[in-house]
Amino acid sequence: MASLSRRSARLIAPAAALLTLAGGTAAVAASTPGHVAMKAATTKLTWHPFTLINGWKSASKKELVTGQPAWAYHNGIVYFRGAIMQPNPAGGVVFANLPKFARPAHKLYIQVYTNGDDRGILYVGNGGTLKALDGNAFTFTSLAAVSYPTAAVKSHKLTLENGWTSSQSVYGTGDPSYAVSGGVVYLSGSLHTSGTSQLATVLPKAARPAHRMVVAVYTFDDIDVGWVDIMPTGQVRVFGADAPIFTSLANISYPVVGTKWHNFKLEDGWKSGQATFGTATPAYAIINGIVYLNGSMTGATAPNGLWTTLPVGVRTAADVLEIEVYTAGGSVGGIAITASLGLVSSTPFSNAKQFTSLAALAYPQSS
Repeated sequence: MASLSRRSARLIAPAAALLTLAGGTAAVAASTPGHVAMKAATTKLTWHPFTLINGWKSASKKELVTGQPAWAYHNGIVYFRGAIMQPNPAGGVVFANLPKFARPAHKLYIQVYTNGDDRGILYVGNGGTLKALDGNAFTFTSLAAVSYPTAAVKSHKLTLENGWTSSQSVYGTGDPSYAVSGGVVYLSGSLHTSGTSQLATVLPKAARPAHRMVVAVYTFDDIDVGWVDIMPTGQVRVFGADAPIFTSLANISYPVVGTKWHNFKLEDGWKSGQATFGTATPAYAIINGIVYLNGSMTGATAPNGLWTTLPVGVRTAADVLEIEVYTAGGSVGGIAITASLGLVSSTPFSNAKQFTSLAALAYPQSS
């Protein structure tokens, strides 16, 4: 977007990025017994390390092992992993380039986790350019749980309603669309409106989720938090002060109805938000080696951010995945997926305790 090209990432004083048991920082706990491993077909992804440029480096360190920044391609879908940092306050925002076959058909603007639960922007250009900016992107930008379909996956345009219009002609970000591939729904494109209705479209039956999903998304200039509310009836409502100017649907994926889900065993005062919010109970599914999360949780009596001991198939081998999530009151927080634990945080931490959404989060088991 034109406004983005004029903005540079802001360097914020360094602070450890790991989500903590109390909303601050803590070392990753040692592996503890979890649930019995779920048997699932595993796709072996080939990871290609990013060739980092313009001074960007891996953010992985002894205190917070986030792994080597890399990308993988499988059946038309590209996956990212790792985290990056820019030590030079005057450095550029372009950190790498993708080969032609791994590029999206249109420009993508994806909201990602940066240091301190702050919102940052990941730009994936259809020419292969990758940028990290805004929030605390220079200090720490997570690439975990980022995925998107390439042009190899056939998409279908959505019918927009109530004055909502595709932003493709303005920003080259693609028409609002959906694709169903390998038992997974992928949304893409961007939209805007001059009207006041939040109902933007109704998904066809094949692309509807089984339960309500609340998902944080990038909206114009990333000034205010934006989010979409997707109902099992297919209704997609868009929220946020800047959402009418521009809302991106990039990086939203979820399994089709009929997928077998496995509920997490919630701990330390964390409870399912299903009864209150109409979402799913916090749960996971594994499809061809990709972990999908869903549901929401609350923690009114939770003393800290530890919400579960992860089942074996959901854990990482050693790295920590930092993933941005929607939390209460039009805010964002983050979850950390470790070799044993699920942690959650937000600023203030009370937002996460009121409501934390796990909807539409996906990452490879080999992340």
